Amino acid sequence: MLLKKLAVAGILSLLQNALLAQGCSDAGFCTIGNFNAIHNKSDKYTGYKNEADLSYIIATHSKYERFHQLQVNYRLVKKNGAFYEIRLPFNTAKNINNKVSNSGIGDGTFTYNNAIKKMEYSLGLRISFSSANKGDNKSMISYPMCLQSGLGTTDLLGVVNYNILQFLSIGTGVQVPVIQYNMHEIFIDSTQFVKGKDYRRQPDALLKLTAHYATGKLKISSGLITIFHLANDFYKTSQSKYILQNSEGTTVNFNIQIAYAFAKNITFDFLYAEPLVTRANIPDGLARSRIYAPKFIFSF
Repeated sequence: MLLKKLAVAGILSLLQNALLAQGCSDAGFCTIGNFNAIHNKSDKYTGYKNEADLSYIIATHSKYERFHQLQVNYRLVKKNGAFYEIRLPFNTAKNINNKVSNSGIGDGTFTYNNAIKKMEYSLGLRISFSSANKGDNKSMISYPMCLQSGLGTTDLLGVVNYNILQFLSIGTGVQVPVIQYNMHEIFIDSTQFVKGKDYRRQPDALLKLTAHYATGKLKISSGLITIFHLANDFYKTSQSKYILQNSEGTTVNFNIQIAYAFAKNITFDFLYAEPLVTRANIPDGLARSRIYAPKFIFSF
């Protein structure tokens, strides 16, 4: 029965994205608050007012890029099941070919999460503590965006998740940059040393279809996440905008998540994700070829 529901989830999402597809804009938007099928408002209130997670994310991109993230999450839970959530990551990115690496505090997320009957929602902000322009002080440009610790923006987050069946939910959401302070610099014409600076991201919209099942101490969820990057990103130049062609588009990501409760207040969680199809150009550096994310959850 579970396998049948997982298959239905996959087929429906693929039908909606038959032409184009893309993956999650890193660890955050796709799993914030009530977008997390393993832990959400539909769970009964356990009596614990506080929850804390410690997760370690390992991700790859292309042949040479490696990404590591240590993230601490905290939730303040109310008796009606609503909760406030704070997520704070520390990121390390490295190119193993040229040995260039960079570390720093990643983009934090702050959300309020509640539900109206079967519809769960999350509202909040994703705040970058970096202007994304770190370099080696030798060249005239910044490290690539894939090596920056943050996006250099403050984004408005809004998601809605609806349980359409007992074991199936559908969700949608938006991530809109409302304050952009990214100062990333690149050469857009190396022959004439024309520089692009102040990279500007466009909004994302998301569609998520998840099959989930729980029995005893075990919870399993799996599904497809589709992200629509709604316009082409761009850099500023001395005269005009330098449009990053083909950065507008769609990506489909597959994910599976397993959680096991060792005790009433301790749970181990493991997430695996990878893109099935990606848009041609992902200049913000958030492209991932595979993600492995073990996590411990503590209630107190």
